[in-house]
Amino acid sequence: MPHYYSRENDNLKSNEKTILVKIREKNFEFVTDHGVFSKAGLDFGSRLLIETILDERFQSVLDIGSGYGPLGIIYKAFNPKSNVTLTDVNDRAIKLTQKNAKKNKVEVVAFFSDGFSDIEDKFDLIFTNPPIRAGKRVIYQIFTDAKDYLTDSGHFIFVINQKQGAPSAIKKCESIYGKVKVINKKSGYYIIKCIK
Repeated sequence: MPHYYSRENDNLKSNEKTILVKIREKNFEFVTDHGVFSKAGLDFGSRLLIETILDERFQSVLDIGSGYGPLGIIYKAFNPKSNVTLTDVNDRAIKLTQKNAKKNKVEVVAFFSDGFSDIEDKFDLIFTNPPIRAGKRVIYQIFTDAKDYLTDSGHFIFVINQKQGAPSAIKKCESIYGKVKVINKKSGYYIIKCIK
């Protein structure tokens, strides 16, 4: 069976629905579907991540593993001068992202990429709610590869739950990045910032 972190999801029967998300008094509408992560609404970890990074203003931003696009789209809405790119391994998620960007009247770039396979640019900020169910090998590869796609002193920020390996993720990142810091923590979720 295809997972939200695989490419085959276009074969799943479609059942699109619209969800409403409110961030800092701003309302957003997102179309979701079968085969994408957190289709019923913005999950706690994603909400904590976006609320934490909204005031981190950067010129070039990448939301890797963007799903149907809520985080990158919300970031762009609050930071209209930023150039925001969203990528995902799931074709259906990318189509939904493109639809959701239009729906929320923001201009972003969204395209397929398996990890960093199709990414060429470098970014001042890369953020992600990593696909935990894909396994440690996959998410640690994202942590490792992200460094090569950061500009000098670029930031890589992600969310992870303590029960899903936050302490070991921090150790892994400390072996890759010059500086690693927990910048927010709530209900077992950690927001971790890594600086190149």
